[in-house]
Amino acid sequence: MSTLQNTISMMKTLPDSDLLKIQDFIKKLSKRHELEAADEDVGRFLPPKLREDIYKDLELSRQQAAEGEYQETSEFLAELKAEYGIKSCPNQSGSAGF
Repeated sequence: MSTLQNTISMMKTLPDSDLLKIQDFIKKLSKRHELEAADEDVGRFLPPKLREDIYKDLELSRQQAAEGEYQETSEFLAELKAEYGIKSCPNQSGSAGF
């Protein structure tokens, strides 16, 4: 008997509760694979940074904010919406409502 045939034979004898656990496990594996693939896609566009570089970027952003060199979130989002033709959702309000 092949491995597949043995697996199917064993699964036929399992109670439904065990089959549901197996299905849940397979879904988790699938989701993990999707997340890993998404991470790989993001990595192609955003190169990894060293911890020191991240801290330097954070320090620079703090300095800029302290000097008033920043843009309000609502203004930034309005520009993004205009640039990409995104319409606001009528059911949402505030800057997070896009």
